[in-house]
Amino acid sequence: MAPVQCPRVPADDAARLRARLTEAGYTPGKKDVAPLIALAADAEAGRAVRKALAKAPAALVADAARAALSTADDATGAALLAILGDAAATAPAARAALIAGLDDARPRTRRAAVVALGKLGGDDAAAALCALWDRGDHDPALRRALADALGKVGGPAAHARLAAATTDDRELARRRDRALVISERDALVDASGLRRDQPPPFPLTIVAHCRSGLEPLLAAELHELGVPPVRLGDGRVMARASATLATLATPRIATAIAIVVPLAAATADGIADALTSDAALPLLTAWTDGAIRWRLDFERGGHRRALVWAAAAAARARATALVNQPRDTTWDVVVTADEQHLELRPRGLGDARFAWRVAEIPAASHPTIAAALARVATPDATTTAWDPFVGSGGELCELARLTDGALYASDLDERSLAAATANLGAAGALARTTVACADALTHAPPPVDVIISNPPMGMRLRGDVGALLERFAARVPARLTRRGRLVWLTPVAGRTGAPLAAAGLRRTYARAVDLGGHEVMLERWDR
Repeated sequence: MAPVQCPRVPADDAARLRARLTEAGYTPGKKDVAPLIALAADAEAGRAVRKALAKAPAALVADAARAALSTADDATGAALLAILGDAAATAPAARAALIAGLDDARPRTRRAAVVALGKLGGDDAAAALCALWDRGDHDPALRRALADALGKVGGPAAHARLAAATTDDRELARRRDRALVISERDALVDASGLRRDQPPPFPLTIVAHCRSGLEPLLAAELHELGVPPVRLGDGRVMARASATLATLATPRIATAIAIVVPLAAATADGIADALTSDAALPLLTAWTDGAIRWRLDFERGGHRRALVWAAAAAARARATALVNQPRDTTWDVVVTADEQHLELRPRGLGDARFAWRVAEIPAASHPTIAAALARVATPDATTTAWDPFVGSGGELCELARLTDGALYASDLDERSLAAATANLGAAGALARTTVACADALTHAPPPVDVIISNPPMGMRLRGDVGALLERFAARVPARLTRRGRLVWLTPVAGRTGAPLAAAGLRRTYARAVDLGGHEVMLERWDR
């Protein structure tokens, strides 16, 4: 006798439940579990039903789903097995029902049991899935689902079956290859790290990324490190290097450093060929302790999951040391926007550059911006400085690295001052810093050699930024020493420049900088 539909929910109960399912905090009570189970295969409510039942007692959900399973049609049976999969982590009866579901005569229901057990994992799930695989008399859809599930449960037995599998089914072959990648990477327990102080095996082409507009400052930093720049682009500096990773991690204005590898084609085979080429694999081997964990990304964005899996399988076939591992990865492998190069970006180096950054506020300066401002200020050992809009103190922390002079910090926001105090303390500069809760338009610390600031332009500002900065600019000359200069960012350079020029200051540096969607001017004004 063919299975029949689960009993229908009375119309009034169904309407009530559908209304409850739209409530964000809805948690089903005991009396709602069975009616919700009866709605499990509903095309409109099914996803919300599953989400709601995940909040109910797992044992209660498992009992209701098992009771409904015997009389359900195939579509409903599949939905019930998915619900049992959600409950199985804490309800043993649900786990047993899933394993029993591997022998279900209903095709979709059986596949749902395979999928749920693959997600659930465990020795019993792995053994049951391996036993089902060994039977071999499966339709293509079930065989493909089994390949996926074996990859997820992992372990030697599952891996051996996948590795030995041969097939003319291209989709099954693709899933088998992906499952092998998953099982191998999930089995990896060896530590993987970076060799910071190991010289590269050959000279490298690197790209250092930065905020657009800061390229000349970053190029100067690289040059000082013995990494000669060869080309500047928008937000990047190309260079030649024979430096260690520790040295390449040093530039304070860089947001990322990567090794550039030619890419013939942005296909699975092309990416695998580039990763295992003489320009990449010897370097990855020399600079990695343990397995070379890597993840694939795209500068243009997007997931491209099929390409990621295919590239991972192709790379694994060429070099077993390459383990595609998105978690705890050692290297980000990025396909550039023009799809002509791979960028190998080391991860796990840690960022010791900004150890002072122990406290944060919304809309605070990015530390690479603060480093750029400090560099433009060119302080010496005795330079004194004031940040009138100190925020979390990044600019003064970066300047404090370059001078032993007195520092002055002021802001109207108490949270900002607390963050600045913490950061300046971590930078070892708090003892020579005077912190004041004060208005930049009226506060009068002693004249200083440098006024340095990234003033509020967004959420920290109430009112007209142009008017505020124009009025502050008029105060600048009186707050500078004879050798004084102003180094800051202004979004209204035309308005703020007039009072500065009128007071006899000269603009000696000006560069438009992208602050993540809006452009401002990085300026230096000297007496």
